Amino acid sequence: MKTSFFSCLAFASSFAFAAPTIDSALVDRATVSPYYAPSLAILTNLYSEVRQYTAVLNATSATLKPHDASQDTPAINAIYESNIASINTAVTGATADIKKTLASPAPAKRGLALASRQAAVSLPGELALIIEEIGGALNEIIATLGLTTTLSFLGPLVTSLGELVASLVPVVNNLLTVVEELLDGVLGGLSAALLGLIL
Repeated sequence: MKTSFFSCLAFASSFAFAAPTIDSALVDRATVSPYYAPSLAILTNLYSEVRQYTAVLNATSATLKPHDASQDTPAINAIYESNIASINTAVTGATADIKKTLASPAPAKRGLALASRQAAVSLPGELALIIEEIGGALNEIIATLGLTTTLSFLGPLVTSLGELVASLVPVVNNLLTVVEELLDGVLGGLSAALLGLIL
């Protein structure tokens, strides 16, 4: 089913956000590659960096009233735009790091399975957390400034998130299916919109 980017964002704006539940059965379907652990480390660092920017976005949204067009000011927009641009830069950098890792000789497999099992969150789970974190912040912007203004900030970020996911497809078998299922009911259609996917 082809999901419209605009309808996904509008639909998702009515949802409350909660951390995705990591279903071990879903994660077990993922084939562990030699690049799994280093790719997971890159995502973990990305999640920490993204949270710095979403904290600013959420703090700004918390000071605004819901659906008040008078708040759509250059000063507020600059805060949103600069932090979303910073998220985009972080995502682009992580994607480049993953591609560089995949282009290098494969790490030794010794200890790989153990490292993967010991990780607090799986690679698909970490990716889902990143998408959910960004989606939650965007939902708050929609709630305060509306859909049109929010869309004006998103351009490159949608493309960058799609490229991040594409870079990880060789690392985890069924990645798109696993991430979609982890986010199902959390972001609704927004997960598809953010990833630039047709699901």
